[in-house]
Amino acid sequence: MIDGAVRADDRPNILWITIEDWSPDLSCYGTKGIHTPNVDQLAAEGIRYERAFTTSPVCSTSRSAMMTGFHQNYIGAHQHRTANKKALPHGIRPIPHLLADAGYYTCLMSWKTDCNFFPDRRNELFMGSDWKDREPDQPFFARITFGGTHRAWNRDPQRPIDIKDIELPPYYPDTPFVRRDWTNGLEQMQLVDREVGDILTRLEDEGLADSTIVFFIGDHGRCHIRGKQFLYDEGTRVPMIVRWPGKVEPGQVSSDMVMSIDLCATALQAAGVTAPVPLHGKSLFSDAICEAFDRRTTS
Repeated sequence: MIDGAVRADDRPNILWITIEDWSPDLSCYGTKGIHTPNVDQLAAEGIRYERAFTTSPVCSTSRSAMMTGFHQNYIGAHQHRTANKKALPHGIRPIPHLLADAGYYTCLMSWKTDCNFFPDRRNELFMGSDWKDREPDQPFFARITFGGTHRAWNRDPQRPIDIKDIELPPYYPDTPFVRRDWTNGLEQMQLVDREVGDILTRLEDEGLADSTIVFFIGDHGRCHIRGKQFLYDEGTRVPMIVRWPGKVEPGQVSSDMVMSIDLCATALQAAGVTAPVPLHGKSLFSDAICEAFDRRTTS
């Protein structure tokens, strides 16, 4: 339900950016060789989490959790792309449905849902495909996935990376082939970084940046051996960045252990929405931030 103290037209927009199959291999996390200025700038304007993890090392189970705010095994969505999908347990609803009921325009600006439950189709989960279709002054909840970091990767002709400039994890053999493969992934992330820059520029151009919370996260860990599909840190640790102008102090780096489904609780709290069944995640926002927001919207 909507917190009565918060008017719909005063609530923040929410843009949730997901990249695929990627650990915190970004220049703002200290990865050598890569250049990701747009994600770095987003981190500089908000808070970057050093110890963020997804609830699963593969996409459909992880995404099922992020679509609901519950651990995937709790809602029966723990089998990767199962052919025997079932409806969500009684009372549990997808996050975009809760926000739509609260007056948000919900949209998926990419094609992938990848949910191991019903409803699972794009048009069943979201109202549209772009925030431009919302009503005047209506807040939006937009999700977009940039899938380039899912193999196969493309080289970056604008900024190629020399294999001598990268650093391999110590458990990989240090050979030219392995270095080339690692470097190819970094170059692909540089391409994705420019896509992230484009969507952030659009927020600026439309005058929406200051009124929009931006979440940035990976759906699970990197697509290398011992990464994706493995329950090592490399399979579950992801980048997580949150920017909320005027509410979250810029330039923060947090060592708190957080998880992907915390973004669900965070989004609902910022929107003034209470889920009918308490979510498994915990809001990243302090009570002080939300109390300040409530004072602004009631003044």
